[in-house]
Amino acid sequence: MFSQQELEPIWKTYAETTKQTSGGFSGSVLANCLPTLKEDNKTIHLIFRTDTNEKEFNRMADDLLIHLKSTLKNNFIQFKTEVNKEKAKKVLYSNREKFDHFTEQYPKLKDWETKLGLAIE
Repeated sequence: MFSQQELEPIWKTYAETTKQTSGGFSGSVLANCLPTLKEDNKTIHLIFRTDTNEKEFNRMADDLLIHLKSTLKNNFIQFKTEVNKEKAKKVLYSNREKFDHFTEQYPKLKDWETKLGLAIE
């Protein structure tokens, strides 16, 4: 048995290592999908924004699965994947998208934008 809290740092480390050894795209696919441990404590659910990302994940899934089984000491781990652009982690590209994202969490930022006369693009 392992927990979500144990899974996340191992996942992030593996994504970083993959980015350095296999290239940016593979590492980005792993970094941009958040693994969610299901209630059965063995299924890791992943939501991808595109079919291409899911295909890239499936290409490297065997090596990742071996690593997770070894590191988490659990031979019953499995992946469940889906493609759903609405549910997937939104990638923020522009400064405006980033600012709007943070104003949802911290509404006072909008006041500061107005008070300081900022023009965030």
